[in-house]
Amino acid sequence: MKRKIVVASNLLEKKNYGDYTFPIDFDYNTLFAYEYGFLDYHWHYEMTFSVILEGSMEYRVNDKIYEMKKGDGLFINSHTLHTAKGYNNKDCAFLALMFRPNFIFGHEESIIKTKYIDIIENGGQCPSFFFNSNNKTHQKIMSLVLEANDIFQNKGPCYELLVKSKVCEIWSLFFNEVSFILQEDNVSNSNDVVRLSKILNFIHSNYKNKITLDDISECCNISKSECCRFFKKATRQTPFEYLLNYRIKKSIPLLLSDQYNITEISESVGFSNASYYTEIFKRVMDLSPTKYKKEKLEKVEAF
Repeated sequence: MKRKIVVASNLLEKKNYGDYTFPIDFDYNTLFAYEYGFLDYHWHYEMTFSVILEGSMEYRVNDKIYEMKKGDGLFINSHTLHTAKGYNNKDCAFLALMFRPNFIFGHEESIIKTKYIDIIENGGQCPSFFFNSNNKTHQKIMSLVLEANDIFQNKGPCYELLVKSKVCEIWSLFFNEVSFILQEDNVSNSNDVVRLSKILNFIHSNYKNKITLDDISECCNISKSECCRFFKKATRQTPFEYLLNYRIKKSIPLLLSDQYNITEISESVGFSNASYYTEIFKRVMDLSPTKYKKEKLEKVEAF
């Protein structure tokens, strides 16, 4: 069964990683394991260290785009919007270490929290950080993520203590690596994240209907020109381009279900006619709907 990222209206992922007693988890996955073949926009309270194991992907975090290949990694701060997709419809395998910040600092008055966590989690200078596979320190951090995962999965004696030890070592190296960023004044605007969440949620909730730029700009009380400028800066797409891509994404499960024809599918996801749907599908997926379906089904049968 395909995985699906379930989100609330503010795009908060409705999934807990770990629990109150041990707020950490490791998530091995591939992009093709997800319903649409990529990660939809979402955020969570956990901080994340991701490592690319096979293939490559484009990771978007707020308004930054990272081109990542095998061996690269990425830190994603809590409360940070992100999405990811592969290149040329190819799969990508990755491992994500996800933990609540209190996994490291323990209690609210801890000096670990005030000195080493708050400045990164709440300072605004570091929503994300790229780890290059050619950098020795970055290699060490990624290696520690893999080691921590092995300990977590094997669950040997005292594994909780050993995992925490690895994560603290990761954080120590990471903190020193980003110390220069923490001195900068280019603090990201949390209002931008709220605004982007509102626009995305509006599109996700109304994609089946006719949507105008007026509708989108009104949902967050900004002008049409500011809406286009802001959205393109954050996503590298215009609102209309994003809407078309989202409609195509939502059509894929219907296409593969074998229960609907092209006309029914196109109408159900907001396209005016089947020919326009086919045209946009081919532009987005590099294949016609019919050929895409045929290739996907052949892969399933071969497996």
